[in-house]
Amino acid sequence: MNTITIYHIALVTHVVGFTMMAGTTLVDYVIFKQFRKQFAINRQKGLSILEAISKLPVLFGIGFILLIISGVTMMAITHGLFGEQTWFRIKFGIIIAIAINGLAVGRRQGLKLRRITNQDEPGKTDEVKLLKVKNNIRMFHISQLAFFFIIFILSVFKFN
Repeated sequence: MNTITIYHIALVTHVVGFTMMAGTTLVDYVIFKQFRKQFAINRQKGLSILEAISKLPVLFGIGFILLIISGVTMMAITHGLFGEQTWFRIKFGIIIAIAINGLAVGRRQGLKLRRITNQDEPGKTDEVKLLKVKNNIRMFHISQLAFFFIIFILSVFKFN
């Protein structure tokens, strides 16, 4: 296999990883909206939806690993050609922001949500805490999706 073929394989893997991460975030957002609606009407249905959502971070993590490995591969093949460009530096910073936001906000709020919904008996959920966590998760999803949109724009137009 020649270098250009390896580069193209890495590029396809990079796009697949990015798609997995962004797609998982979008699906998580849409399903979480369903959780919000159902939990208010039928607690058990809501908890079932929440259980389904709990599997999505694995897909996100796989996408992140693919993104990093393929990105490092492409940088090695091009000898860091993109690393000096402004659009790439911004993109890289946003990728780090996505990871930090996911760990610091998304994961923490998800754990709080599970704790609130699982520890309380039906009908005794602390509505104020629950509403705050739901809103925090909504803002988390919106910020993550905005980050992905910015990365998409930067990658396509490659502003310098």
